[in-house]
Amino acid sequence: MKSRGQRATICKLGGVQIYNPSKTFIGEDVIFDTNYPEDIIIEEGVRITARCILLTHFMTPSTGSYARGQIIIKRGAYIGANTIICKPVTIGENAIIGAGSIITKDIPANEVWAGNPAKFIRKR
Repeated sequence: MKSRGQRATICKLGGVQIYNPSKTFIGEDVIFDTNYPEDIIIEEGVRITARCILLTHFMTPSTGSYARGQIIIKRGAYIGANTIICKPVTIGENAIIGAGSIITKDIPANEVWAGNPAKFIRKR
């Protein structure tokens, strides 16, 4: 299956909100939250590479119950391989996330972040 277009179209059918599947790249073995896929919003021109995980629900330690929140990936963002995105976050336009990063907070537009947890590297 082609990573650009076909895979994004199937993910959209599964509930993920993808604005333009034909201009969205989703690599192999990407896992979208199956409980709340509608809470994942992917704008045009986004590239999500292999084996990334996007989780929209998480356990709150104080109550032991699950909470949910949206993951919004803005236009032109690039997500490196093996990245985990959890908690409600927004990844800004043209942001770059380094491979193997763990994203737990909002990433501003036009910045490069990487690490566990992800930290600011530089502006684009």
